[in-house]
Amino acid sequence: MEPDTGPGTGPDRHGVSVVQLICRAYGLSDASEITLEHIHRYVAERGRVEERTHHLRERFRPNIPRPRASDDAA
Repeated sequence: MEPDTGPGTGPDRHGVSVVQLICRAYGLSDASEITLEHIHRYVAERGRVEERTHHLRERFRPNIPRPRASDDAA
C-alpha cells in the first residue's frame, strides 16, 4: 500500500478529507454523488497542481550558501 500523501498529510493539514475536497471541487452535496469520473479528474488535476507547485518552488528557492567548515580553504 502506498503512503498517504494527500492534502490532509502536509504541514497545513486542517482535518479536511479527500471526500470533502472532491465534493467542494465539483459542487456535490455529499459523498454519495461522487463517481469514478470525479475521482479520476480530481487526481489528474491534483497531479498537475503539484507539478506546477514543485516547479515554482524550485524556481524561487533562494540560493543560500552553506557555511564554511573550519578546515575549508578560503
